[in-house]
Amino acid sequence: METFGLTIKIVGENGEFLSLDSDKDSLRKALFITVLKEPPTLQELKTSGWRIDDIAMLSVSLLYLLSRGGKASRKELLNVLYSKFGKWRVNYVVERLIKLGYLEEEDENIVIGWRSKIEIDFNKLLGIQRF
Repeated sequence: METFGLTIKIVGENGEFLSLDSDKDSLRKALFITVLKEPPTLQELKTSGWRIDDIAMLSVSLLYLLSRGGKASRKELLNVLYSKFGKWRVNYVVERLIKLGYLEEEDENIVIGWRSKIEIDFNKLLGIQRF
């Protein structure tokens, strides 16, 4: 898979990353997900069907949610997005991000979705460098 720039992430029941050395019971219940080994380039994102404003809305949404402990009311998040992007497009994109698993709904709140947790390096998104 490395030849194609892909890798497999193993995610346990509680969202923790596992390795093949983890106990067999954990691995039986885990999800094995194929993801890109390196972040995609802007050109790769464009050719995969993502619009630049969709990527920007995902980034703003995740940064806002991360600043709020991973959860915010739907109304608060939409107001932030409305202030930065055209209102007509925000509702469509948020619903799409929910359907794709990048965001999730919990009652009246929006939380970071399972797919964001797996595919996105939050430290890089926040600009945190590890030494």
